[in-house]
Amino acid sequence: MKILLGAVLALSLAANIFLWRQLASQRNELEMAQANASEVAELRQQIQELQTNRATTSAPIPDALELARLRNEVSQLRKESVDTATLRSQAADAAQLRARLAVATQDLARAESDLAEAVKITPEQLRQAKEEAQSIACINNLKQIGLAARLYAGDHNDVFPPDFLSMKDQLNSPKILFCPADPTALRVSEWSQLNPASISYRFLNPNGNEADPSKQLSACPIHGHVGLSDGSVHRKQ
Repeated sequence: MKILLGAVLALSLAANIFLWRQLASQRNELEMAQANASEVAELRQQIQELQTNRATTSAPIPDALELARLRNEVSQLRKESVDTATLRSQAADAAQLRARLAVATQDLARAESDLAEAVKITPEQLRQAKEEAQSIACINNLKQIGLAARLYAGDHNDVFPPDFLSMKDQLNSPKILFCPADPTALRVSEWSQLNPASISYRFLNPNGNEADPSKQLSACPIHGHVGLSDGSVHRKQ
């Protein structure tokens, strides 16, 4: 639990750092956009004054160089206007980043609180929690074994398999045949590597059937859980 909460805390911290950096970048770009907008406004005012002066005076028609300069200024104004719109969009994105940062900060606070609570767990409580988790996982293994036996029987005239290895087509992995609390288990991921003598569970109804649903099908010698022929599992109290 400590490891999981620590991982959550690390991920939340990394997310916060990323969001802060994004926010700083967006803030710099927004400041640049505001400065460009001021320059654009000033340049527009100058052009407007120039046009007004020309309208009120008898100045000659601008030559080709002057027209080229004015066209270039207009082009720059248009480009800066597009850049300003882009930066405004980025400013909106920055607002979203701020909102996400606020949520991430709350998540981080909750993770820190959970971690503080986890630190209060005594070694005995931690041991009991681990044993309970292993017991539940063992029951799930026995349920999968029961289901696999019934699937096998469905393809073999309602007769259960003679052993665990015969159910390899019905079981997802040989790891299911090992109790999580078995300290001597040699867990393998390939059926070709499996040593039948190392299997944790006992198969109690080889070549049997469901005529007696309450008959024991499999059992865990470590926890005492028993799987029945109808696929159910009785947990030892």
